[in-house]
Amino acid sequence: MALYLARQDKRIRLHATAGHRVIVSQGSQGPFPQYLAIRITNVGHRDVQVIGIGWRIGLFKKTYADQTIIRDGISSPLPVRLRDGDEACYYFPLFTEIEWFREFIQKMLLPHLRWNLWFTHIRIYTSVGKVFKASLEQGLKKRIIEYVKQNPMLKPRI
Repeated sequence: MALYLARQDKRIRLHATAGHRVIVSQGSQGPFPQYLAIRITNVGHRDVQVIGIGWRIGLFKKTYADQTIIRDGISSPLPVRLRDGDEACYYFPLFTEIEWFREFIQKMLLPHLRWNLWFTHIRIYTSVGKVFKASLEQGLKKRIIEYVKQNPMLKPRI
């Protein structure tokens, strides 16, 4: 038992979330910008260096993609070293002139939107080769489904 407890400190442990967020700033009026927010927290005692963020979509025939990070002033840098309890946050604009979100939905999630959303995970890559994954929050899944229904150019099989 003592050996088990001693080895627990040597493990890398991360907690990640991916959800829909609205960023409200003082003095600004709506509509407020909407973002995909990915938060990564080191919940272990060992320092970890996060070197990338990606996606895994599908159950049997999996599709993988890497997410690029833009230095926008609100997101953490990448790569980033996280000590015990540290957190890194990454924000990706959802409904702007940047069409990455529409392209992602068309090429990765359609035509079977609900099925693919159920089996979509974000992946957190570390410098020691360990990959952590997390499911999308329900609010983000609902927002994606609403977006597809409101967009006649996207033809899903919901």
